[in-house]
This record gives sequence, structure tokens and C-alpha cells, in this order.
Amino acid sequence: MIMKRLLTAALCAVLCAGPAMAMPQDDDWELAEDPAQQLTMASVRYEGGQAIIAQCQRGRLVVLITGLPQGEEFLRLAATRSDGRAAAQIWVPVAVAGTYRSATPGREARFMRGGGAYVVRSAAGAPVAVSGTFDLPAQSANLDRVLTACGWALEDDRDLLGDADVTLSGARRQRGGPPYRIPSVPEREVSCLVREMRLHDCRADHPPSQDTPNTKSLVRAVEGERIYVARDTDPATAEGRVFRVIASDQLLVMVSR
Repeated sequence: MIMKRLLTAALCAVLCAGPAMAMPQDDDWELAEDPAQQLTMASVRYEGGQAIIAQCQRGRLVVLITGLPQGEEFLRLAATRSDGRAAAQIWVPVAVAGTYRSATPGREARFMRGGGAYVVRSAAGAPVAVSGTFDLPAQSANLDRVLTACGWALEDDRDLLGDADVTLSGARRQRGGPPYRIPSVPEREVSCLVREMRLHDCRADHPPSQDTPNTKSLVRAVEGERIYVARDTDPATAEGRVFRVIASDQLLVMVSR
């Protein structure tokens, strides 16, 4: 319920706000701030009704895309930037039809820095077909303000390594198996490097949470764990890549593709 209220507030702030709230910028993300609500938000709106929203409220970062085809399951999207960099992204449907939030908002917000064409595509045969190109502002100062307000780094070397197509499950999984569950309120995000089919150098991706007991426990739980690839995948393709974990107090989920 808390997450639903936060998302509804974010959408209203972008789609319904008057000039006192939203402050358009020349070739930068539109900025909105409300100190009383501990809110910093950057957004881009498009003529077709779509919008991309990055919001920090009370220390919690949320990244949303609106105006996509409605679906009940989360979206696995292949995304590219204007400089050619690519990433596999997971977007989770929320209560507002056609609106999805990022499962790893810090990484996705950083991916959108720098402007130009942000292109997303769903895989062939996906339950919801998505194909879109979003022209992002050339400047990202206001998006940076959102990241900084929530304590996220503006750059991370692990963003450049690519995600490992692996699982922690002891049973070697079939490609295209059932989707992972995603926490409705993610609390912790951890990334690990794959070396010799085990997880190493696990760390919190959100610096302010790295010293909390729950995050330390999560890091210890996955450090050194053995991983597995799909039956038709060469294990060497995972070497040196990143395995990402998100967790809430009730649910632990592996989100690498």
C-alpha cells in the first residue's frame, strides 16, 4: 500500500502538476521538488502520452515508465543507449495501467544519463510486446539530483560489465523458464562478480545501506555461492559478468537475466 501511494503521487506530480510544481528545463529533465515531502523528481514527457520518471522520496528511489502496453507480468527488456551500450532490464507492472517500475532503479537511472535515443525491445514471443525509442534530454543534471538525493552513485563500473545469465538454483534451469518474483518494496540491492561459476566481491549497490545489518547478512549469504547456467549456455559466457540480487524483508529474489 505504501508503494502504491508513492507511485500514484509520482504520476500525479508529473501528469497533473501545475507550473508551481513542475519546472521545465532547456534540454534537461523536468525537475520537481517538495522539501516538505522530502521529494526530488525528474521526468521527461512525450507527445504520445509516455513519460519516464525518476523520483527520490524519503530516501527511496523509484524509476517509472508510463504509457506502455498493459500486462500482468514483469517485462524483460533489451535496452540500448545512443553510445551503443546495452543492458538487460526488468520492469515490474504497478497499479496504474501501462506503468512499470524498474527492479534496479539505480542502475537504470544511470543508464539514462547522457541523453539521446533510449531504445527498449521485448523478446520475440514475450507476453507483452514492447518496442519503443525515447529521446532523452542531452543534459542530466536534474536526473543526477534525484540519484544524489537518494544516496546513489552517478557512475558504477559494474554497469559496464553486463549481467550474467545464471541462477543460484541447484537445478540447471531451462532457458525461458518461469519468471522470478520481484519484491513490491525492494529494500536492498547487491551485486556480485562471477568467477569460476561462483559469486565473488559481493557488495551493496546503494552506498547508504551497505553497513546495515540486513544488507551485510545478504552479502554474506550470497558471497561464494555456486551458480548455474541454462543447459544450452557455455559457462564461460558468464565469467567476469555481474549477478544482481534484490531483497525485501519477506522475499529474496535473483534478478540477473
